[in-house]
This record gives sequence, C-alpha cells and structure tokens, in this order.
Amino acid sequence: RRRLRTKVRLDPSLAAAFAAPSVPSASSSAKVSAPCTWNGFVCMERNAEYCVVKEAFTPQMLENLGHFLSRKRPKPAKMKNEGAGDSDDERKARYDDRDSMVSWFDAEAECRWLHNRLEEVIQKVGNVEWPLLKADGTGKLECEFEQTQYSVYGPNQHFQAWHQDAFADGNDPEDARQLTIVAMLSKKSAYTGGLFQAKLKDPVTKKKKVLQSIRLDAGDVLVFPAKELLHRVGRVKTGTRKTLVFWAFDRASCKYHTVGAGAEVDAGAGILGAAKP
Repeated sequence: RRRLRTKVRLDPSLAAAFAAPSVPSASSSAKVSAPCTWNGFVCMERNAEYCVVKEAFTPQMLENLGHFLSRKRPKPAKMKNEGAGDSDDERKARYDDRDSMVSWFDAEAECRWLHNRLEEVIQKVGNVEWPLLKADGTGKLECEFEQTQYSVYGPNQHFQAWHQDAFADGNDPEDARQLTIVAMLSKKSAYTGGLFQAKLKDPVTKKKKVLQSIRLDAGDVLVFPAKELLHRVGRVKTGTRKTLVFWAFDRASCKYHTVGAGAEVDAGAGILGAAKP
C-alpha cells in the first residue's frame, strides 16, 4: 500500500539553509497566551498558529501505547518533493533533509481507544481554536482521518527541512489535511536535541520569520493547522525521541479534490493511507 509522505517545497539553492536557522529567536516576540482549560483539556501554551495540550495522554495510556507500538517495525522515512526528479536516496545524500524511522497504522482498526482520543483532541481543541472542519448536529466531526504515523528519531536523526503538511493549491491527496496532531511519547529526560521548531508570523510585520522552539513532555500534544504552520524537527543529540502524528482531512479544502485529479474519486473511497469515515 502506498503511504503518504510529508511534503516539502524545495529549491536546490536553499539546501545550505538546513544547516542552521536563518531566523531570529521567538522567545520574546511570539505571543503565547496563559494556560487555559478547554473541554477538559489543559492548554499550557497557546499561539495563533499552534497550541500545546498538557498530558493529553495519561501515564497509563502511555504504558498501553508502549505495549501496542512495541509490535511495530519502523522503516526509513521518505520525502515527497513536488517538481523534482531526485530519488529519496539522492535527496538524503544531497540535502540531508530528513533522517528518521516511521511506521504507519490504522488506529481506528488496530487501537480504537487511541483513535478516539486523538479524534477527541481534534474535536475539542483543534477544531475549536481553528474551526476548519464541519460537524453534524451532535457535534461529531464530518471528516476523514489519515493513518497514524509512528515516528522514531535516534541519535543524529532529524527532519530539519522546513515544511508544512499540506497546501490548499497542492496537487496530491494529502493536501486535504486540515488539522495536525503531534503526540509526544518520550520523556524530556529521554533525549537531548530534537526540538520541534516553527516559523511564526512576526506580531509586527505579520511575516513568517520568527523562530519558536517547542519542547513537549511525554503525554503532551501539539495541535496546529496543517496548511499554515511551517515547521521542522531538529537533530537528536542523545537518546530516542518518539511521537505519533495524526491528521484530520477535508477533501473540500484543496484543489486536488475539488478541481484536480481527485475530483473524480468517490467520496467514500478513502484518501491514500486514510481510514474511511
């Protein structure tokens, strides 16, 4: 089965930019709201472009997840680069843009409680802050979900290419992504480096040029609009960093499914790598 691969739009002339951030720190200029509680979830860090949910997964949930994920066998992650002819191996050698291990699985079929928890965060936090998905009369979201990605970063591994998860004018099935969840499985003490970094809009100029580093602890969840946040994962220095990544889809949100090749696909057929509604 084909798997979706996170997208990056890259000009070869920008390859050198991966070596170090080219934007100033955002510790003082990126506006972050005080902690608040939404529908039973505690949002410890909230910005116009992302929010961090504290302990969305309890220690018992994390233990159960550990047992479930121990059966997975992650393989080298791949990239998708629109408009380029390089193979994945050529890209890694030329740009050193991504080096991690991933495994994909259908949480709805294999681990129902996990799917329900991730969907709950999308519904009660993500779609409240960024109402991008429609809901029925009972509040249930009318959307689809991609298979869950289990990501593992060991020493010297990274995803240091700046990228976003989808594009409204994109030409691929995964451009239907609307909301992204990154769930941290590793304790802060389990690794060094490996920071999630985002380029945020400067509060004065409104341009994306402010660098924000976001540190998550085990059980914390990062939520953000898939078509908005430019982000990357820094190089892990020691230890192992493990996460789950989960996406909610809306086919009407991108050209591929409205006027492009995907417009002829049956609405119930399921997006590549996605669970049917």
